[in-house]
Amino acid sequence: MAGTTDFVGVRVFSDLRSTVAKIDTRDSTVIGMVLPAPLADNTAFPLNEPVRLSTEDTDQLTKLGAGLALDTVSQIKSEGIVADLAFVRVAHSTASVPADKLAAEINNIVGSAGAKTGVYALLESKAHIGLEPGSIIAPGYMADRTGNVANAVATAAAVVAGKLIDCIVFADTPVTNREAAATWADDFATALNMVACYPQAVVNLGAGNVTRPISAHFAAAMVRRDKEVGNPYKAFWNRPLQGILGPSVPVGYTDGEITSDANFLNQAGVGTVIEGKLLWAPFTTATDPTVASWRSIKKIRTRRAIEKAMLRPLRQYLSEDIHPDVVSLIYRACDQFLSDLKTLKALIDYELVWSKSMNPASILEAGALRVKARFAETPDLVDLQIYDEPMPEAFDVLAAAIAASLSQLGLNGVRVTA
Repeated sequence: MAGTTDFVGVRVFSDLRSTVAKIDTRDSTVIGMVLPAPLADNTAFPLNEPVRLSTEDTDQLTKLGAGLALDTVSQIKSEGIVADLAFVRVAHSTASVPADKLAAEINNIVGSAGAKTGVYALLESKAHIGLEPGSIIAPGYMADRTGNVANAVATAAAVVAGKLIDCIVFADTPVTNREAAATWADDFATALNMVACYPQAVVNLGAGNVTRPISAHFAAAMVRRDKEVGNPYKAFWNRPLQGILGPSVPVGYTDGEITSDANFLNQAGVGTVIEGKLLWAPFTTATDPTVASWRSIKKIRTRRAIEKAMLRPLRQYLSEDIHPDVVSLIYRACDQFLSDLKTLKALIDYELVWSKSMNPASILEAGALRVKARFAETPDLVDLQIYDEPMPEAFDVLAAAIAASLSQLGLNGVRVTA
């Protein structure tokens, strides 16, 4: 026939792919960690190269060597999770002056976007080790605000998280006081993927009580919640942290009191811990009016997870003919995915729209297709308001009930009057 090459005989053209793409939310529970590890084995942990680091591999952890990186892994494990981390080891500094050492190691963690070193090496994580981070931490290196400017590590990590799409940065803030933490968060008032963590945590890693950055516990708590429900669509705050003994400084909280430390911090975009261990972190640092409607961690994670989930599965339709049949399959795939999310209560409702104005002839001729997906995420309850007032009419009900009860006694000496 004219539509195929000529041949004499019978041929079979087999296509065993599913016609409707199956869209699944990816596993976004992988923690990306970027830190120096001075005592690490150079072969097992080459510099600026993503390595799959298992929290359960004792041989691998031995090769990591003592130090902040190993402590961070221990903190993650203390939250009751088993995980593979995407770990990037960077060079440590031998400077004897603490400020110089910190500055040099911050520079190493920031790395180079062009050379994919430091935190930017996490962008190569999926290609190199098959893991793509859903969160990024660099405990001990994000709280610094030298020169009264935004922290360089947190800034670079936010860029990387944005490229990964469904990724959250957990960053420690200064622990001087709550105002210092709020000032730190204000540097990222327009960021949608930054969670500020205050204060530090008191932990015991097997050699007495010590104070450590708390960001690792926040990240692990998110992973634990995701694993509990099997998806990234549920809030992970208002649950106790399992691995900390308490915060390094007390954070005041009184039910119903808007001037408490915890509420001050939350409204400034800072997550914290109240009542010893309770994680109190509903919001990101997105306090700027232009983005404040997306400050809920649950809401922005749901939105980003949906956006990321659609990308790879729908690749299967690329190179196919733009034809009503293919367009219908694309809409069916998206509808099935969003319908499942509505069943999971991740979405309130959704609709998929075909718009002729978005798909004029010039767009279709160029091989492009535009699908509009409208949906609303189910919000997490953060402000339960209970209004009470006196109810004097209830005493009329009480009087009537007393009268009825006395009337039923049937005693000649008891008379009920209006």
